[in-house]
Amino acid sequence: MWMEREMENAERLIMSNEVEHGLRLLNELLYDEPGYAPLHNYLGWAYLYSANDAARAELHLKMAIHFAPEYAPPYVHMGTLCNRAGRFNDAINYFRTGMNKPEALRNVLLEGIAQAFEMLGDYRNAIRAYKEAATVSTVDMDVDRLLKSVSRCRKKRVAMMFSFW
Repeated sequence: MWMEREMENAERLIMSNEVEHGLRLLNELLYDEPGYAPLHNYLGWAYLYSANDAARAELHLKMAIHFAPEYAPPYVHMGTLCNRAGRFNDAINYFRTGMNKPEALRNVLLEGIAQAFEMLGDYRNAIRAYKEAATVSTVDMDVDRLLKSVSRCRKKRVAMMFSFW
């Protein structure tokens, strides 16, 4: 329980633009619990989204997966990291693996899969994944964004069919 409180404190610091202080706090917690997957996930999340340090993010996210393979959140972040790095097939694998985990955020994972397929130019599979993500989402704004993504992929698919190199 104390660990979760400290991780929440670090998250508050990071969200308040005190990234270095929050990261320092999270890293200090590693001395107490070096094999605690949620802590590694928090570190990966912070390095990926707030510190722009993809190498450290990847290290901690892989550690989170290593220590707790059934813990879903690091799969989302690893997939996002891979999408950002242009490693789309790796991203799809992480997102798909995360889909089978308890408490997985299916709409987020499916959207990540769709984005990877879109970037690979596989619009048929991107459309399928965006539609499925919209189906499992309950937030109107998310559904609207996902359905706009379907429309965008359809336009790209048509453009590719009529483009002559």
